[in-house]
Amino acid sequence: MTKVRSPVSSNTYLRSRRTHPRRPLAPLDLLLALSFAACGDAGPTTPSGGTPAAIEIVAGGAQRAVQGLSLEERIVVRVLDTANRPVPGASVEFEASHAGRVDSASTVTDADGRASAVWVLGPDAGLQELVVAADPAGIRVSAEALDLETELDALFGAATRAEIDAVRWDWAGREAPVEEVRVEHEEDFPLGRTDARLRIVSHKVTGFRHYGAIITPDGAETESLPILVYLHGGENGVSTDEARIFAFGLGEELVGGFVYVLPSYRSETLHHGEARWVSEGPASPWDYDADDVIALVNVALATTPEAKPDAYRIIGGSRGGAVATLTGIRDPRVERIVSFFGPTDFFDDWVRDIVREAALRMPRDLTGVTHFDSTVVQPYVRGEISLAQARMELARRSSVLFVADIPPLQVHHGTIDEVVSVSQAESMRRAMESIGRVPPDFELHIYEGGGHDFLSLRDAIPRAAEFLTRGLGSVVAGSLRHARHSPRRPVAKPTRDVSGYRLLEPASWPGPQAPIKKPDVSALFRQQQRQVRTSAHGGQR
Repeated sequence: MTKVRSPVSSNTYLRSRRTHPRRPLAPLDLLLALSFAACGDAGPTTPSGGTPAAIEIVAGGAQRAVQGLSLEERIVVRVLDTANRPVPGASVEFEASHAGRVDSASTVTDADGRASAVWVLGPDAGLQELVVAADPAGIRVSAEALDLETELDALFGAATRAEIDAVRWDWAGREAPVEEVRVEHEEDFPLGRTDARLRIVSHKVTGFRHYGAIITPDGAETESLPILVYLHGGENGVSTDEARIFAFGLGEELVGGFVYVLPSYRSETLHHGEARWVSEGPASPWDYDADDVIALVNVALATTPEAKPDAYRIIGGSRGGAVATLTGIRDPRVERIVSFFGPTDFFDDWVRDIVREAALRMPRDLTGVTHFDSTVVQPYVRGEISLAQARMELARRSSVLFVADIPPLQVHHGTIDEVVSVSQAESMRRAMESIGRVPPDFELHIYEGGGHDFLSLRDAIPRAAEFLTRGLGSVVAGSLRHARHSPRRPVAKPTRDVSGYRLLEPASWPGPQAPIKKPDVSALFRQQQRQVRTSAHGGQR
C-alpha cells in the first residue's frame, strides 16, 4: 500500500519556517537582493488596463467650422481594453483627411486613458475625417467644413414676407409691465440759460432694474411739453452731460420746450458726475434697446405731469440712430425721428463683410460686433442655431424692412464714415422711395467728405433741430414763456392712469452733492466730438 502524503498547509509551512532562527544576510546577499529589486523597477511595464481594444470619443465629435480653420473644441478620445478599462500609456496616432492637420500627430494616453488633439480642417468644404488609432484599435471622427461664401449667400438672401411677419409677432409679444418705479436722485440741472430739474429714475422690466434720466424745464404747465428722447451710440453708456450737448444744438430759443429722456440700455451705465448706475439684464444691441426706450418713456409719461401725453420725438446717433428707427416702428406714439449715421439694413453687403470677418475669427472693433459674433455668428457656424434663427436676428435689426411703419424721418450720413457705411443710408433711401415716401415725410442728407461725427456734417444740427420742432410752433413758444427762470411750482402727482406702476420712496443719493454751476456747454460739445473721433473704430456705431 502506497502512503499518500498530505499536503502541508501554508500556515503549517510558515510555522515550520519560524521554528528555525533567521540567518542574517551576508553583504553579498544584500547587494544581490538590492540589484534584483532595482532591475525589477526599471524593467518594462504593461499598461494597467491591458492591450488597447477600443477607442471612444469623449469630446469634440460632430463639430462644424469654416474650411481651413481649427475646430473650437479639442478632439478628446479614451483608449479602452477588452474589459472597458482605460489604458494609460498607450500610443495614439491622429491623421486628418482632406489636407487637414493636427497639432500633434502622435501622443500617449494619460492616467485615465485619454488623448487629445487640435484639428485644423482642410480647405475642402463638406465632411472631413480624423482617423484615431491605438494599435490595434481605431476610430473615425467626423467634422463638417463650411463653405463660408455659400453660407453667407444663404444668410444674406432677401428677407421674406414670412420672416418680416415673424419679427412683428415677436415684437408684439414683448409688452411687459414696468414695475417698481423709484427716483434715485434729484437736483437742479440748468440747460444753458434755462432752469431745469434732473431726476435719475429706475424701474423694473422683466425682472431687471433699468436706469434713466428725465430732465424737466422749470415752470412748465401740465401736459405742455413734448418728450424728446436722446439715444446714445457706442457701448459705454450715457452721461447726463450729453443732454446739455444736444440741448445746446437745439439753441437757446428751443431748449426749454421739451422734457428730455435719456435711457441707459440694459447692461450699460448711466453717468452723472461721479455717480454711476448700471442697468441690469443681458446686452442686446439695437434689438432690445428699443424695449428699454419704450419702457423709460412709459415711466416719464406716468411720472412727469408737464409731459404731453401719448407722443414723443427721438434723436439718436450711430447705435442710437438705429434704435430710434426701430423704436418708431414699434411704438405709434413716436411722432418724429432724427437719425445720425445709424445702421438700417443688416442684410446689406457692409454687414455681410463684418459677418465674414467674424466667422473667420477676425471680428471688427465696432459697437455691437462682439455681442453679435458671440450670440449669432459663432453659434450659427457651430450649428447651435439654425439658418432661420440667424436670419431672424438680422431681420429684427433691419428697419428698412418696416419703412411703412416709420414715422417722419430725417437721416444724416457722411460719405467717408469708416464706422457705419453710408450704404446704410442709401438702403433706407431705396426702401423709402419704393413706397413713395419723399420730403418732407422722409429726408436724407448725405455729406460729401463727412465722417462719423456731428461736426463733420455741415449744417446737420440746425437741420435736425428744425425737423424735430416741426409742427410744434406755438406749443414750444408758449412753454418757453413759462419755462425760463420761472419759480418752480410743486410737482403734482401724476393724473394719468399709472396702473402697472408702483412708486417707491426715493433712494439715497450715492454721493455728496456739489454746488450746482452752469457748465461750459461749448467745451462739452467739443470734448464729446473729440471722444467720438478718437474711438471712431471702436466706440460709436
